[in-house]
Amino acid sequence: MPSNWAVFQALCRTIGGLDREVLASAVAAQLMPQMIQQAAGTDLLPALAVRCFAQPEVTDILTEQDTRQLRDALMENTQRNMRIIAQSLSLIRTLNDAGIKPLLLKGTAHLLTINREQPGFRKQADIDLIVPPDSLLAAGEALQADGYRFYRNYRPLETRPGVAADTRAAIDASATHHHLPPLVKPDQAAFVELHRHFLSRRFQASMPLDALFDSACEYRIDDVAFLLPSAEYQVIHIVLGKLLHDGYLAARRFPIREACDYMGLRESAADTFDSNEVIAHCNTSFSVFDQLVKALMGYQSTTPTHAGINLRYRIGLMRMRYEYAAPGKLLDLYARTQHLAYATLYTPSKLAKYLRR
Repeated sequence: MPSNWAVFQALCRTIGGLDREVLASAVAAQLMPQMIQQAAGTDLLPALAVRCFAQPEVTDILTEQDTRQLRDALMENTQRNMRIIAQSLSLIRTLNDAGIKPLLLKGTAHLLTINREQPGFRKQADIDLIVPPDSLLAAGEALQADGYRFYRNYRPLETRPGVAADTRAAIDASATHHHLPPLVKPDQAAFVELHRHFLSRRFQASMPLDALFDSACEYRIDDVAFLLPSAEYQVIHIVLGKLLHDGYLAARRFPIREACDYMGLRESAADTFDSNEVIAHCNTSFSVFDQLVKALMGYQSTTPTHAGINLRYRIGLMRMRYEYAAPGKLLDLYARTQHLAYATLYTPSKLAKYLRR
């Protein structure tokens, strides 16, 4: 049986979309059942389906079960993302009516722009947006007036039993976090995270919001207007938010979905992308990520490379976590410990909550 690492490498290059030979080789080597299993476990099955169905000569020789599983995943995600697009435009209109032009973050930004022609490609759980600090209260009130309610731990947030929390109460309840509790509206596809900052407190001092909004671009779809971060700030968000804050670099994991986002951003920005601006905020972490995307996804960029980056050693540890259970558990423990240490350092009030867990 092929190793988990070999399957992961094939999955990376297939979803990267730049190597059309790898998928045919994977099917010939009977890797598809394992690739489908890995993709399903990391919310990548719709993306794998898009790549497979783009090559009919390959899908024609897939088993009926594999084809059905891929098609069902793509159809389900496409339908859900179409509902998320409609929901996003509706809530943007609500905020516009309140005099607020929101800035969209992460998957929502991609869904309405670079992934709009392939709405089923990327899975997303929520709608992330940020507004200027002086508009935070008004934004929360406008969304509540539109039928949204704040939730915490899958239950409505209440000021007292039976009384729904208002925006001020939600702001107080999330004082140690960079976004308010999720907003949920009945019969809508996704919950909404209204951010007070796009990064955790660890990075906020060096990343003022003024620069984020000043470099943003305005977009219009039909009668609604919203902002998107510059390509550089979206990449900064991936590196500082996903790779560092969420511990992917520490745990020697590789986020294929965000790697695809990165490739799309680089292609959309073309020669205007300023790698030096990203390096100034992310230092070697950006270079490590960029080099991993090159090595694992087959993507080539013109990013300056920091001297002394030992990618071979890092990839060796990544391979170990895929091949054996024990190294993966140790790396996850290390990453979790590091995350908790930074969280309590920058937000000491979180320590009591962690100890209760």
